[in-house]
Amino acid sequence: MVAWATPNDILDSWIGDDAPTDTILLEKWIAKAEREIRFRVPGIQARITAAEVDLLANVVDVVSAMVSRKIDNPKGIRQSNTTTGPFTESQTFGGNDPGELALLPSELSKLSVNATVGQKAYSVSLIPSDSPYVAS
Repeated sequence: MVAWATPNDILDSWIGDDAPTDTILLEKWIAKAEREIRFRVPGIQARITAAEVDLLANVVDVVSAMVSRKIDNPKGIRQSNTTTGPFTESQTFGGNDPGELALLPSELSKLSVNATVGQKAYSVSLIPSDSPYVAS
């Protein structure tokens, strides 16, 4: 299997000064994320090989987002409270699967067959088909 993303893809898009340093662990999470994409989007490798417009870049973006979420919350904690003296800091992690290598619906749609090919808005003509003003 050819890997689509690399640890550098994740590190290059990292925000903040707490970037992960364990590239072996990153490679494991990348492999898991890519297996999930292959499972959820059958035929994606053939589409990448056929050089579908922006598909490989979208895959790398999605894998990076999946792994970044895992790094941000490796234990899958839904909510965390820290108390220091009279102050309490609360942090809530969103989504249905906090800390998981989950593929979000918006990410899945980026990888779907119709996401990158022939993107067109749907429209309905209000001009009757027998009108002389209908473009042919």
